[in-house]
Amino acid sequence: MDSAARIRQANNQVSCDLDEETVILHLENSLYYGTDRVGACIWEALRRPARIDDICAAVMERFEVDEDRCRADVAKFLDRLRAAGLLDVIA
Repeated sequence: MDSAARIRQANNQVSCDLDEETVILHLENSLYYGTDRVGACIWEALRRPARIDDICAAVMERFEVDEDRCRADVAKFLDRLRAAGLLDVIA
């Protein structure tokens, strides 16, 4: 995914926070997805269009992780969300 692209939660889902986790329901295929607390932080950052740099900054502010590891993990998580149809990418 292009690091300059802005990404946001897709419109075809609903989500709710449960303690430090998030549950996401894809409205078109009726599949549920769950996140851990890091995933919940990323999902929260996607409520408004954000760049990968913005998302990584939010994660590094809340969790003790180095930048390289954070970027790799965030990119992997975003790829999974995109493959599941839960993200909109704004070029």
